[in-house]
Amino acid sequence: MKSILVVSNVILSGLIAILISYFYAEGGIGDATSLTPEFFLILPIWAIGALLMWRFVNKKTLENTSYFKIIMSNLLLWVTIPVGLMLAMQFINM
Repeated sequence: MKSILVVSNVILSGLIAILISYFYAEGGIGDATSLTPEFFLILPIWAIGALLMWRFVNKKTLENTSYFKIIMSNLLLWVTIPVGLMLAMQFINM
């Protein structure tokens, strides 16, 4: 059960990160002329979070890890998406 929780969270958050980065990179719905590739910075920041999650899973066996620690690490993986979005916004405003 714990491995399914971790793997499904990584896959789902990765798909959401990809969809958010594509949505913001393409611009507004009616504005197809502007492309801002800076929003693809969300993906490397999410990947760092996913690598930290992988390290956490490999460092400790999931059988001995409490559900609280697994849920908190999953939430931290989701936090990397808005952090990447804020970093991309700061990079654009420079």
